[in-house]
Amino acid sequence: MEAIGYSAELINVTIAVGGFLMLLAVALASILLGYVADEEAKGRRIEWLEEPLATAGPPARVAKVELRRAA
Repeated sequence: MEAIGYSAELINVTIAVGGFLMLLAVALASILLGYVADEEAKGRRIEWLEEPLATAGPPARVAKVELRRAA
């Protein structure tokens, strides 16, 4: 019977810690996004947000290859 009690306590602690970490991540993200919104409202630009995303370059030219028939 003790094993059932210990496993239930372990699951409860795990869920509580996981929930706390998720709540902390949401709070930090909202603080960061609020800061960015305030800076943009003041007319300032945040430089690290202005970097372009990585995109594919121009397509490479493919040389035309002639196919020969087998003998």
